Amino acid sequence: MRAYSDVVSLAFWCRPASLEKLRREFMPQGITQGRGVAFHIAPSNVAVNFAFSLAAGLLTGNANIVRLSSKPFHQTALICDALKGALAQVPSMAGSLCLVQYPHDAALTDYFSVLCDTRLIWGGDRTISEVRRSALRPRAVDIAFADRYSFAVINADAWLAAPDKARLLEAFYNDTLLTAQQACTAAKMVVWTGERTDEARAQFWPAFRDWCGERYVPLPATAVSNLAWFCARTVNDPTLRRIAQPDNRLFLAQTDAADGALLADHHQSGVFIEYVAQDLLDIAPLCGEKCQTIVTFGVDPEEFQRFLAIAKPRGVDRVVPLGQSMQFSLLWDGYPLADMLTRRLTLISY
Repeated sequence: MRAYSDVVSLAFWCRPASLEKLRREFMPQGITQGRGVAFHIAPSNVAVNFAFSLAAGLLTGNANIVRLSSKPFHQTALICDALKGALAQVPSMAGSLCLVQYPHDAALTDYFSVLCDTRLIWGGDRTISEVRRSALRPRAVDIAFADRYSFAVINADAWLAAPDKARLLEAFYNDTLLTAQQACTAAKMVVWTGERTDEARAQFWPAFRDWCGERYVPLPATAVSNLAWFCARTVNDPTLRRIAQPDNRLFLAQTDAADGALLADHHQSGVFIEYVAQDLLDIAPLCGEKCQTIVTFGVDPEEFQRFLAIAKPRGVDRVVPLGQSMQFSLLWDGYPLADMLTRRLTLISY
């Protein structure tokens, strides 16, 4: 199991102490019950997402139907085996979860949608549009997780001064290439701040490539796709310049324009765009409604608070330290999941 750091992270998240912390921070007060049946449609880009979504449903007292991705993730098999073992010890929980796997089939999605009280749609804009063709009961609600993008802000001087660069490189890898940049949380751009940006960039990328080693080896088709995407983008964006690399492991480019549309169009693997900011306010154009997470290293949190207060971005649901972009919470995409998966009862005393 240790070969899969995402499964290890899930196990750490599920510790009793961690769950108790979630209960204190997020569970609504008063008399509450789960809404009923939660139908989770898991994405195909993040192997362990279905387990976090299921956990949110269980923690809020719902019965759960989870449609697993058709992709043959090894992590899915590991987690399902663990669930079978847990249900053998606590058979009373068997009625609270049902995991299903089926190809795109509107009739089955119709069937499960009519059963549910809450439908959680992961997988982005296209999946949301397709699933919403399946009607819900009048009081049932959708929680839809649309296409989003994320980026990193790294202070160059802090990076150069860091004594534990190997740990930071691993953290950056876990945030990005662990999911081949396919997760909404995965940074597609690195924004550099500080004084010694050229020196930091020249040091960071070779070190990151070396650290990746055999952990990330793109297919030849991926390299071709990355180049084709870059060429198509440069037709209308002359500021986008490729940074030569010794191999196809990473594809680096630099832009002089902070453009959220560039990141929204980025669905590649191993492609990192660099942007050098003179001031944190320079990143405001990146923070539209499709921006989900900003990963930071060496940036003063108070400086970010000032930025958010001044820029008032339509996006940015999370600002997290390097290495924590995939750390799931019951507050996700700006949705208070614990509230949305429960209903509150009013009891008036006489």
